[in-house]
Amino acid sequence: MEELATVVKRKKKKAEVKIIRHSACSKCDKSCSLAGDSHDQEEIVMEVEDEIGVKTGDQVLVEMEKGNILFATIVVYVIPIFLMIGGYFFGVWVASLVGIEALELAGIAGSFIFLILSYWINKLFDSYFKQSVSFQPKIKRVIDRN
Repeated sequence: MEELATVVKRKKKKAEVKIIRHSACSKCDKSCSLAGDSHDQEEIVMEVEDEIGVKTGDQVLVEMEKGNILFATIVVYVIPIFLMIGGYFFGVWVASLVGIEALELAGIAGSFIFLILSYWINKLFDSYFKQSVSFQPKIKRVIDRN
């Protein structure tokens, strides 16, 4: 995934860049009531690896590998759903073993417990993503020198 960014601050081997995030509706020239405030743009300031030596004010192309984005998306969105579904069946199974007759309630409780478990798993992966060099965006090239 590539994004255009502006270098705000330069550090040793890193640079702070400002990315203007566009919504899916930003390319549309029509104003529709379905979009609401999604036509607005937000700015994101982030620290990225700088291996090419940029200067403050440069417009650059920032890249993160697609495979890493896909993996992070699966961790954040897909794993919690599977854990919730698995938690339901685990709760029903445990309740039937113990002899509790409220299987539906046990399944809901299992889903809730496994959802909390998925939150902790996401926290673990978050610290891994922050420490791993391969999950950090990098400046690919300078588009426009200031």
